[in-house]
Amino acid sequence: MAGYLIQTDGRPLADVQRQLRKYLPGLDCRLFPVGPDRALLRGHLLEALQREYTAPPAVWLSVLGIQAPQRLQDDEILALLRTRDPDALPALKPPTPAPVGTLDWHLDMVRAPAAWQLLGGPGHIVWGSTKVAQLDTGYTRHPAFGFGAATWIAEAHARTDLPPPPNGGGNAFQTPEPGFGLDPVTGFNGGHGTRIGATISGHDLIADGRPFYGVAPKVPHLPIRMTDAVWINHAQRQFADGLDHAVHHGAGVVNVSLGVVLGQVLPEMKQALDRAYEAGVIVVCAAGNYVDPVVAPARLSRTVAVAGVTSKEQPWSGSSFGPEVDFSAPAADLRRADLRSAAQFRYTGGGDGTSYATAITTGAAALWLTHRRADIAAAYAGHAWCVPEAFRVLARQTARVPNATWQPDGVFGRGILDIAALLAAPLPAVTDLTKTPQV
Repeated sequence: MAGYLIQTDGRPLADVQRQLRKYLPGLDCRLFPVGPDRALLRGHLLEALQREYTAPPAVWLSVLGIQAPQRLQDDEILALLRTRDPDALPALKPPTPAPVGTLDWHLDMVRAPAAWQLLGGPGHIVWGSTKVAQLDTGYTRHPAFGFGAATWIAEAHARTDLPPPPNGGGNAFQTPEPGFGLDPVTGFNGGHGTRIGATISGHDLIADGRPFYGVAPKVPHLPIRMTDAVWINHAQRQFADGLDHAVHHGAGVVNVSLGVVLGQVLPEMKQALDRAYEAGVIVVCAAGNYVDPVVAPARLSRTVAVAGVTSKEQPWSGSSFGPEVDFSAPAADLRRADLRSAAQFRYTGGGDGTSYATAITTGAAALWLTHRRADIAAAYAGHAWCVPEAFRVLARQTARVPNATWQPDGVFGRGILDIAALLAAPLPAVTDLTKTPQV
């Protein structure tokens, strides 16, 4: 039961959200506005109200200020989110939580600083052969990537390969593609690649008065622009070609903060995932947002599927969930590298989505590959598939169960990613690992 469209009885949406938090204190109860007095309410919250309160629904809906909710199918939810006007929506998100010292809260939650110290500190990690790739909307020349000084973006191999426009032809008014992986910041999710990419590899000591760090600061980073939207049902062949390109150019981990929603997964995508797994590449994928079932490729075998949590260690209400999820990571109210246009850069709060949880996990994989490089090479020589399998096993085993209400191996996975514990864990032997069947 993915969600409901609700309309208030005249009260502000902020008041309705406060009432929800009052009556469901153990859950993340945020609403997702689609208009001044209309919002998406996730289905599991309505189910929780029905379990907790014996009064007829009309009674507690009236107390909350909600008029008769309209049940939505997943495709209707996506259509609502695509057509909403962000400038006309009330601000309901809580402010980005206070930093821990000078660091953003999400770094502390996954124990990134402790992991950095094993490698010399966030500005001094010697990455060696470690490289991450990112299939997304591309990148911009944001200071978070070292532009203005020395960038770690692999510009020489960055790539643009977008699907052709629907129904053939093009739009005479469409912004020309700059090529080479650069994002012109157009389309439904323009700039997404920058926001997520900087969460992986960002490093800017003077960001906005305090440092900004990705989880793997300054790791060599290969951006591949293969879409201008996070829904990639139409771009699966570009996904496959981009993943092959990443593997060919030496990426050890690939970030996929994208999803195929409510559509068939093409053989090309599955085959590319199989090739990456057999080559020893870790493919980290977002569970999805606002719809219940985990989206592809996260729901497919041979990937690492990541759901989202809040700063209060609660499952984020916008996260997709299901048995395919391996573990969770921060996905709400993050400070992020952002932009007003392709050439106007800034840092802002409000980063929401399992895209961010995926980026955090990709950074963790890069740290693990670097810290354990010699051990990995010795343990898995001739068995490349063991590298992504061992990462998945260890990240699950070392995930932290945050509280008594968390259900290990439930729909939000084993627990919350703990990078320091991951790096400290001994590698499993080849004989202790089971090769995941083909996608």
